Amino acid sequence: MKRKKAWKWAACLAVLLGAGAFAAFIYVRGQAEEHFAKGTILNGIDVSGMTLEELDKRIGQYSIDVVQKDMNGESFSETILGNDFDIGIGQNEDAAKKVLREQGVLQYLLGKGTEHTVENWVEYDEKKLEDAIRRLSCYDTSKAAEPEDAHISKYNKAEGCYRMVAESDGNTLKEGEAFDLIMKAVNQMQTEVNLIEEGCYKTAAVTSDDKELTELLEELNAYAGTKITYQFGEKEEVVDGKLISKWIKVNKKNQVVFKKEKISEFVASLRRKYDTIFRSRKFKTSYGKKVTVEGGDYGWWMNYTEEEKQLLKQIKKKKSGKRTPVYYQTAKSYGAKDYGDSYIEINLTMQQVFLYINGKKILETDCVTGNSARGYDTPAGAYSITYTERDATLTGENYATPVKYWMPFNHNIGLHDANWRSRFGGEEYKRNGSHGCVNLPPDKAEKIFKYAEKGMPVICYHLEVKEDNKKEQDNKKDGQDRKNRKNG
Repeated sequence: MKRKKAWKWAACLAVLLGAGAFAAFIYVRGQAEEHFAKGTILNGIDVSGMTLEELDKRIGQYSIDVVQKDMNGESFSETILGNDFDIGIGQNEDAAKKVLREQGVLQYLLGKGTEHTVENWVEYDEKKLEDAIRRLSCYDTSKAAEPEDAHISKYNKAEGCYRMVAESDGNTLKEGEAFDLIMKAVNQMQTEVNLIEEGCYKTAAVTSDDKELTELLEELNAYAGTKITYQFGEKEEVVDGKLISKWIKVNKKNQVVFKKEKISEFVASLRRKYDTIFRSRKFKTSYGKKVTVEGGDYGWWMNYTEEEKQLLKQIKKKKSGKRTPVYYQTAKSYGAKDYGDSYIEINLTMQQVFLYINGKKILETDCVTGNSARGYDTPAGAYSITYTERDATLTGENYATPVKYWMPFNHNIGLHDANWRSRFGGEEYKRNGSHGCVNLPPDKAEKIFKYAEKGMPVICYHLEVKEDNKKEQDNKKDGQDRKNRKNG
């Protein structure tokens, strides 16, 4: 009897235990069908223990931080809230349900949920999301700075060189790329997207380490460091970076090209300042009076075409140093007194010739110049000895005259001896003058010839001097000469 009762109790207990286990299984299975196992990750969201309703609520609380860049290159972030575009599971919850169905009771019990990436499992209002994205600061063009390529600065006068200006990437957005990236991040339920790291901003095309640009900078600074000095007597004209920088430019191929017209303007300015040919000049005569000498071809005469070429050539070689211009013709010195201190002076009015060597008068003589009555007047002006010749024969339409000392200075007009004349000076030239040459007593011509050389200035002018004034000046000069000899 007792055994029978014990069996019954055992049977009842087994039934109760089985019922309890079954009930527990049913409960767990129900929980597993409604709740995600511990450790389950859906598109980066930890959904451990959540139901679909709770997940929907969690998705509704979704937000994404968008990291951007301001105009100063500093990063900042703005948040787009899920509520702004009505995000939720919606009608696409089957994708999440499938995860529930496949996880199983045992997996649920053991808490061994896995990570899942589910496509198209959420719904949202695309128009609202697009509007939320477009409201981000990075889409405000008024807050955007365009990227700037690295480039070379203008010539810095204070520093005397060019500088590399580093590139600036700015913060102009690649709008299409950024939009697609944010949309993708939302679909994958990412909580942050970094537009900077993902390369959604435009960048400079040329950087400061660009080989072509650095080579160009070196070339420009080599030009800027070139210094060419012209010396015009006591005055200097310097060609350095301040000028050269205005004469060069960089073309679209990053090549240095010269503005030749600027070099032409500079050389022309030198001509205007320092050329003296064909210009009038003040001249202090042997009589103590000053006259204005006009005409003639004496003076500095720059070959500007060749000088432009040679100056450009020197600059291109980046060769510093002193430079003498290319001249058609030179004079004795720079400045107003370009004829120097050794010259021949001819007063056509008074019919006198003077010879000065190193500032000292060493000869004075009467002469006969061109026949005024026949229109052979000797022209006034500043000239120079073309050459000197012994025993020359002067020829014309109806004459061939031998002379011992021939010193031409104005084409076929020159100084020479005239042994056929017995009288010099006075008014002899008015009726019995030469064909334009300056006739001299033979002994005086010989002395002048000893000093005359190619390029020696010959100054011809008209000046009426009264006899009294002339004697006074002669006395003064004689006294000065005696003084000079005594001091010497």
